[in-house]
Amino acid sequence: MTDFARILSSAALVLLCLGFFGCDRSGATDKAPATATSNSVKGEASTGGLNIVFVKVDSLQAGYTQVADELTRLEENFNKAEQNHNARVAAFQKEVQRVQNQVQQGLLAPNKIQAEQQRMAKKEQEIMQQREIALGSIQEDQLRIQQQFSERVKAVLEELQAENNYDFILNQGQNSAVLITNDRYDITNLVLERLNASQDSLQ
Repeated sequence: MTDFARILSSAALVLLCLGFFGCDRSGATDKAPATATSNSVKGEASTGGLNIVFVKVDSLQAGYTQVADELTRLEENFNKAEQNHNARVAAFQKEVQRVQNQVQQGLLAPNKIQAEQQRMAKKEQEIMQQREIALGSIQEDQLRIQQQFSERVKAVLEELQAENNYDFILNQGQNSAVLITNDRYDITNLVLERLNASQDSLQ
């Protein structure tokens, strides 16, 4: 089964690595960028350098309660779909074995054998189609959650950028280009507060 958490993290990685860079800062091109002061996390622009903060995508996903609930629901739906599929397969296998026993015992005429073979082939195809339909529905839900999660996070980051004049909002996490950070510039909890305070539903 697809790892929902991994997919969402990968999708949000592209979003959260977007930099919000202020326009036409004199000397910014020629000078090595300095890191923001701790005041930048509190919304005060840093002096003498860029205002840079970061978030942790994995923590955002785990701490955003609506996403966590939706992922749990999807996992449950997947498990139910697999259980139903396995039950259908088991019943089909028993039916195939029954027909095979009848053929071996000479209880079925040649035309009846051919008819049973066609019926079994059709039933097997239906079982596989039912599974594909169930998994397709789950995948659609997963993509919807992924898109809405990214949109919510982007909206919150844009709000915080406008309020605090951040130049860059980076992502620290798996597969991120950011290797080492100073926790003083971590705004993950601030983003989570905004996300969980929202009354909008992911449905």
